Amino acid sequence: MNNILLISFLVGFFGDLLLQLGVKFGFGGETGWGLKGYFKQHGCIESLFIAGGMMTLFHILVLNLNWNEMGLLKGLIYLSIYGIILDLLFRKFMIFPSLEGYYNYFNYFWSGFWEVFSMCLPFVIMKLL
Repeated sequence: MNNILLISFLVGFFGDLLLQLGVKFGFGGETGWGLKGYFKQHGCIESLFIAGGMMTLFHILVLNLNWNEMGLLKGLIYLSIYGIILDLLFRKFMIFPSLEGYYNYFNYFWSGFWEVFSMCLPFVIMKLL
């Protein structure tokens, strides 16, 4: 189980690093997918650890799932539902006001898609290792 937490942290950390590089090099349009304000507020280093910590926290919340015995399809379904619910809660209640630009940039489908992708990626990596 500890593997999923380490993998989750690394996915969040390096995923955020890739987003920062994308924004720095002009991807995501004028607003950098709505993240320029977020990165400006939190800074380069802090945002890396926020992303890694949040990914770890998300997977801590689902640790009751039996990761080692769960099949890939079943795990992806659970995590997808969880990711969609989280995205809707984050958007509706603006739990992280610094991400308002992100939620303004992406519609429900795309913000949900990226939430599901980031939730499922650590699980897929763990299953491949």
